Amino acid sequence: MKYFNKILLLAGFAVMFASQAFAQYPSDFSKDQADSTISFRRTEISGMTADLTTQSDALRQANADLQQRIVDNSKCREDLFSMLGSDRNGYNAYRERLARAEQELSALRALPADQLAQNIARVSALETEIRALRDDKLVLIPDHMTRVSALSSNFMQMKHGMVPTNNMYTVGTWRENRDCLWNIAKKPEIYNDPFAWPKIWRANMDQIHNPDIIHPGQQLQIVKTEITPADRDLTGYHHRGRH
Repeated sequence: MKYFNKILLLAGFAVMFASQAFAQYPSDFSKDQADSTISFRRTEISGMTADLTTQSDALRQANADLQQRIVDNSKCREDLFSMLGSDRNGYNAYRERLARAEQELSALRALPADQLAQNIARVSALETEIRALRDDKLVLIPDHMTRVSALSSNFMQMKHGMVPTNNMYTVGTWRENRDCLWNIAKKPEIYNDPFAWPKIWRANMDQIHNPDIIHPGQQLQIVKTEITPADRDLTGYHHRGRH
């Protein structure tokens, strides 16, 4: 661009000198003076023409260098995609997925706490997508790494701030459902962790006096909070449950 500007400037000077060549001299200007002035102006024009040619050559070389850099940059990006087990289409698809995940997180965070708790399926789907984005090698691209890290951090903040939705579970029969606190806690929609059965027991001590014995038809409260070591603690089981 700077070369192009110089060319325009030089061309402007040439036009200006040509248009004003005669206007600035008196009527009694001698032939020798005129010839000398014309020779001087021709020398100036010749110099400007040479400079113009030089600048034009420089501009062509700069354009050639720019085109080569574009080719080199494209080749470098293709090599990078190949190293990451992908290509340009995969790269574009990854960025689209990342953008959708960011938009979904923004939409979920805009929901009131009670509505967010009712959209647990969307929250779970987004969590799965974030894990997939994090496991893809394309995350190693610095821009992707920054965005996915921010996405994961903001998602966890949202999830930790969610209002738990307590569910009720109706106990079935042992013959048909094999229901006991261990098996209930193991269910994916409950805790997906059989060792968390004391959490169910402690939330329902008003109707479960012995955790080894539950009855069909009982309505058990399932507290939907994160499982902690305390939820697996058996303290109190022997002296309260067995005796």
